[in-house]
Amino acid sequence: MNADDFEERLQRQSMRPVPAEWRGEILDAARRAGDDQLFTLNPRPTPWWREWLWPCPQAWAGLAAAWVLILALNAATRDPVQVAKTAKTASAPELLIALREHRRLLAELIGTPTVLEPTKTLQPRPRSELSHRTVAV
Repeated sequence: MNADDFEERLQRQSMRPVPAEWRGEILDAARRAGDDQLFTLNPRPTPWWREWLWPCPQAWAGLAAAWVLILALNAATRDPVQVAKTAKTASAPELLIALREHRRLLAELIGTPTVLEPTKTLQPRPRSELSHRTVAV
């Protein structure tokens, strides 16, 4: 059935009157809708962030509350001594000592029986000791 057949069938049908009980309900609903429209003739545009959050504002509020809780717990569990240490700048030897201590504790926690050797300082070798490589083209 195409659109033309449908329109022809509609034209052939006679118009039936709307039941009286429906008429009153329809008119009341239209009046209420018209009254609401009087107050919203110049609606303010909705901000972009409300349109973005609108599909589920409760989920977004819950997510924001979870992040606030995480940040609060993170701030509460910080060691004040460690915060003070990181606030000031440390020299290179202090950083190396702290790194070695950190590696030692990590090895202890993991349970590796290997003894960590102190890192060797890299000093340039004399040119006579450099290995010579031949590159074949």
